[in-house]
Amino acid sequence: MWLVTRHGVGDSSAMHICAYRGYATRTQVFISGRVLANRWAAALTERESLWRNLLNTYRQFETDEVPNVPVVVRFEGQELTAPTDAEGYYHLELPRIKQSNETWLTAEARCKVRGAEVSATHEIVAPTSEAEFGVISDLDDTVIETNMTSLVTAAKLTFIGNAKTRKPLEGVAALYASLGSGGAGRPVNPIFYVSSSPWNLYDLLCDFMALNEIPKGPIFLRDWGIDRTKFIKPRGHRDKLERALKIMGDFPELPFVLVGDSGQQDAGLYAEAATLHPDRIKAIYIRDVDPATATQRDDHVRAHIKTAAQHGVPMLLAPDSQAMAHHAAELGLILAHKEAEVEVEVAKDQERPDPGGAALTQALGLESSRAP
Repeated sequence: MWLVTRHGVGDSSAMHICAYRGYATRTQVFISGRVLANRWAAALTERESLWRNLLNTYRQFETDEVPNVPVVVRFEGQELTAPTDAEGYYHLELPRIKQSNETWLTAEARCKVRGAEVSATHEIVAPTSEAEFGVISDLDDTVIETNMTSLVTAAKLTFIGNAKTRKPLEGVAALYASLGSGGAGRPVNPIFYVSSSPWNLYDLLCDFMALNEIPKGPIFLRDWGIDRTKFIKPRGHRDKLERALKIMGDFPELPFVLVGDSGQQDAGLYAEAATLHPDRIKAIYIRDVDPATATQRDDHVRAHIKTAAQHGVPMLLAPDSQAMAHHAAELGLILAHKEAEVEVEVAKDQERPDPGGAALTQALGLESSRAP
């Protein structure tokens, strides 16, 4: 299945702006978005047949980008304009004029193409002086259960699953809410999500996180490109490290907690970050994707744990959210009673059925499927 793109097509009624969440430092605001000319894909439902869901998911990947369109962004009374690039993306850095105690701000984006004027609202996280640290987290197999070590399951979740058929890792919502609250007892610490998933899944991921009450934050994904070469060979996982270092550089006053999993290269990338900036990282948590089995991946993580320890940064290979919460409570990153809340949510999540099981059964051809 190729990523299909077409430039400058689509009727005017299908024009829309994908306004990604941004973030604000004390002096600057960083905003990105994308202008597309294809209609929104229909919402994916559990009742639809496999083929109907496949068709709807295809529409998420089939994008009609609108290049060379000036996008005007209004924020705090000022307006700046940025043109979309060849793939419809725009990026803006705006000066921050006002300071407030609000942790979320908004900016309005608008553009006009072929007589159609469209607009959208960017949500912007703006950490206040109450923030104790920031969190940078992976998504795949760290927040959302994708089992990316299994090609079949990964394909099922990427091309068949939807926000309702995906499952969060047990206790994730309570754990991240606790980290976001820190010692303040209310959301003050910004959370940034970095993933290898394509930007086409942005809305699906936002829906998934809202559905499962996982704290929202800016989500940084990868562009899988517009041709076969880029689709087969997206940029490497070092994008995660580059993004993490960029975020840390933009918030020099904040230390950070880094969260990833053992299924990819997170441990090595985060150990490198600890080597470069040991005084900026309070802890690194690596979720074990197969905690019941001793694997070579675990040995690799332990080697990186030693590297981080040499620089005074604690790194934990954790079997679950409860282990992370216990460690974070010991370090004073979360309030002690929050550990118990994570334990309760882990137990509740363990009782939830696997919502993606039916989709996997269909994908394997073990059930007959209806034609759309």
